[in-house]
Amino acid sequence: MRFGVIGYGRFGKLWAQLLRSFGHVLVSEISCESGTQDEGLVFVTLREVVEVDLLFLLVPISAMEDLCRDLEHIIGPKTIVVDACSVKCYPARVMKEYLPQGQEIIATHPLFGPDSVAKFGLEGRQIAVCPVSAKEKNVVFFNSMMKRMGLSVIETTPEEHDKQMARSQALVHFIGRGLGPLELKDQEIATPDYKTLLQMNAMVEHDTWELFYDMQTYNPYAADMRQVFLKELGELETKIEARTHLKNNFEPGF
Repeated sequence: MRFGVIGYGRFGKLWAQLLRSFGHVLVSEISCESGTQDEGLVFVTLREVVEVDLLFLLVPISAMEDLCRDLEHIIGPKTIVVDACSVKCYPARVMKEYLPQGQEIIATHPLFGPDSVAKFGLEGRQIAVCPVSAKEKNVVFFNSMMKRMGLSVIETTPEEHDKQMARSQALVHFIGRGLGPLELKDQEIATPDYKTLLQMNAMVEHDTWELFYDMQTYNPYAADMRQVFLKELGELETKIEARTHLKNNFEPGF
């Protein structure tokens, strides 16, 4: 089987290597000339990379529309197109809008990255799969391949995916990025909860700001989640301030 990977960022590098166990992999990356090799992978042009059975679009969310426009007139009807964006409604719509009518499309979100794979391995990691316009037999084949990688497949819709990810990803990254400027460090006197807080910040600090802003702005449910969270924080602060009379005469120390 022939695989194509467009985009060779941190996740693209990981995914391209994983695919090598299942067939021949071609990679296209705007910053790499055709014919260049890296870790056993050969870079080709955009026109060459689409001549495959499964084509993975591993570019930032904000680059999806331009990429799909570029693919519109060069991709063949037998190529199954798969994205891996961390939101699903937007890329699913863009792929359906710009790719040729009848193109088989599977929208996915691997719920892991290079850091978590390096630390915990691939076995048991999850991948959300949204069959946008693919034949059932090809969805079954794709899911089977993901399971052979060791992944747990969650089949869902783009809408349900984005609703859940607004809570489990967008909100977590929002909190994690908010912790960054506080420069919290491990310390001698600390509760287990504090260490969990440090882990939350550590989980997001290696991701790009582009990914952070994309997951916040392209997920249609993320803004509401952030506003509810900020509103609750504000109300909590108001309640705390209302009790300041309890410490009016308190001074630190003994």
